Amino acid sequence: MTGRKLDVEKFRQMLLDHHARFQAQARRLHRRSTLADQSDEFSELADYDDHPADVASKTFEREKELAIDENVDDLIARVDRAIEKIDAGTYGICDRCGNGIGRARLEALPYAAFCIECQDIVDGR
Repeated sequence: MTGRKLDVEKFRQMLLDHHARFQAQARRLHRRSTLADQSDEFSELADYDDHPADVASKTFEREKELAIDENVDDLIARVDRAIEKIDAGTYGICDRCGNGIGRARLEALPYAAFCIECQDIVDGR
């Protein structure tokens, strides 16, 4: 057993912790969204006297919640993919160039799929 094996297990635990935290956040967002939807149903008749700015604010808040929900779903998928890479023995290898992802980057972002150089390319920087 090398230090690499121990590191992989450490990262697996970090990823499982992230997964649990993101799942809990997704459940909270879903509950909040469900309550907001129910509230909207009851207040639908009252909307006729809402000021256009109030309607715009409600629309903005709803769109913001949807964007956050999509972001959390994306993070869960990234974590799942990183765990799959651990199982396949490819964790820590850049999906684009095949080089290693720096340890400091993985410590900060254990579900990183790209080395920092390739991430800049993917982001268009």
